[in-house]
Amino acid sequence: MKKIAVIAIALTVIFSACQTSKTSSNTDTNEAVTNAPANNTPPAAPQAPKEPEYQAKAKAMARTTVEFQNETYNYGKVTQGEKVTHQFKFKNTGTEPLVLTRVKASCGCTTPNYSQEPVAPGEEGYIDVLFNTAGKKGIQNKTVTVTGNFEGRINRTLRISGEVAEGPAQ
Repeated sequence: MKKIAVIAIALTVIFSACQTSKTSSNTDTNEAVTNAPANNTPPAAPQAPKEPEYQAKAKAMARTTVEFQNETYNYGKVTQGEKVTHQFKFKNTGTEPLVLTRVKASCGCTTPNYSQEPVAPGEEGYIDVLFNTAGKKGIQNKTVTVTGNFEGRINRTLRISGEVAEGPAQ
């Protein structure tokens, strides 16, 4: 009887050692075991990235319509080093106050300044854009993305373009 018990224990130890060896040599199996949830529920689906606050704010407000006098401006040909400015004017043609939640230029050489206060229905607002041509040469196309509580799409794109000629050596 003792011999049978000793053989049974030996077989159990050998069997366990074989199973451990198989599991650790198979990375797929090992990963599956390691990554398996303890309570057998499937892993949570990845969460969508959080919407930026300026977009969420624009979407949460009552929508209104806007009319820009123009959404593009061509400054022609300028000499390198000049600073080009343009004022984009717009009118709130809707029935709710118009709020710009973000105005962002496509690069650091372009700086926007804009109406910070809500624009009442029927009133006008502005977006001033300054483009510094220092270090630029050739055809230039810059954009300013405007986010607000616009009816339809909440983002509008304003564009300035022109040509920068190489200036005198400094």
